[in-house]
Amino acid sequence: MGTVQITSASFAALPASAPDNWPSNLTWPPTGTVNGSKTFNISDNDMLQMLSWIATNYNAAIVAGKTPPGPYSVPAVGIFLAWLQGFMNATMDATQRHHTVPAQVPPPISIN
Repeated sequence: MGTVQITSASFAALPASAPDNWPSNLTWPPTGTVNGSKTFNISDNDMLQMLSWIATNYNAAIVAGKTPPGPYSVPAVGIFLAWLQGFMNATMDATQRHHTVPAQVPPPISIN
């Protein structure tokens, strides 16, 4: 059994009013911060299943820039970080599209 922890830190306090496109059925958070941490307990078997899924779904990004032919040696943490990078890229892309008319693709982010 291991843990995956997701942390947000050092963000400024939220403004007093909600941004554009805030859903009308939710009140703006009164806490004023998005800084926090969440820990997930994951079994070793589940982590192996996740790592296999990540390697399959993010394969192109994981092997990008490597000289063919494979197979390629990639550290397990690199595979895991490819998933996080893909998640953040997709979230930033969707956020940018949500807040612009017409929708624009944001610049890429990089997680090391």
